Amino acid sequence: MNVAARFQSYLASLELTPRERKAASDQQVALRDRLRLHLEGVLDIRLVGSYGRGTAIRPLKDIDVFVVLDAGTHRRNAPDPLLQTIKRALRAGYPDHDPRIQNRSVNIEFSGTEIAYDIVAAFPSAWTGAADTEPPYYEIPDRRAATWIRTNPAKHGEACIAANKRAGDMLNGLIKAAKHWNRDNGKPLSGFHIEVMSYEAFGWKPDDPRAGLWGLFQHLASKVQSSCPDPAGLGPAIDADLTWEDRVRARDLLQRAAQVAQAAVDAERKGDDATANAQWHSLLGDAFR
Repeated sequence: MNVAARFQSYLASLELTPRERKAASDQQVALRDRLRLHLEGVLDIRLVGSYGRGTAIRPLKDIDVFVVLDAGTHRRNAPDPLLQTIKRALRAGYPDHDPRIQNRSVNIEFSGTEIAYDIVAAFPSAWTGAADTEPPYYEIPDRRAATWIRTNPAKHGEACIAANKRAGDMLNGLIKAAKHWNRDNGKPLSGFHIEVMSYEAFGWKPDDPRAGLWGLFQHLASKVQSSCPDPAGLGPAIDADLTWEDRVRARDLLQRAAQVAQAAVDAERKGDDATANAQWHSLLGDAFR
């Protein structure tokens, strides 16, 4: 199998299978029903995050469930009491599970499918527009900061779609490859950070996915050294919690990844498929066969 075919097979291996999509769909329907049963003031429940944007990778973890709440039912005091309320609702719906409070969400994991969901509680902003339109932003809890931050998942989705279109519909696959590499290297960065930095990587379609991944690693190695704003222009920087030491470590890892990707691309262009395949395997692991 030549390099192009092997690389395409690798990208395909990162895609969710129909069975995985069905399992996630069935489980999130049940989760929605139980949340509505045990949690008052629910206005809307939707899937957001990488699963909603089509940039999630296998194995499927941490699907974001955006739960829009009525501010009149749930008072907007400190974030922690609301997260505790979400946890109690999940415990009531799933007595055998132990939901875990995180900084901005409550996580619940299911055996069998091994899928975990992050329940993100949100209050809509005051909005006087048409009933079927989105408010300009939502407020979600930030436990560490003991405050509420603004976000808009729809804006995040629009930024992802626009970036993928600029790259000739190639970017989403490259983001998944970068996320897979990130996971295999101890997650020096969050998946969302990787994704948002990637939105500015290409103004045109790369020559091919291998050259595209090389270019993406180069872009990320440079981009990680500066702040990464919220693509919705509402909340804090995506990398606000990243220390300088974290940035240096991530930059060094990304630079090495770019060097290996360049060596693979150069070898393929010289007709040396064996060396190219070996380089990609060293970078991407056993998922690249």
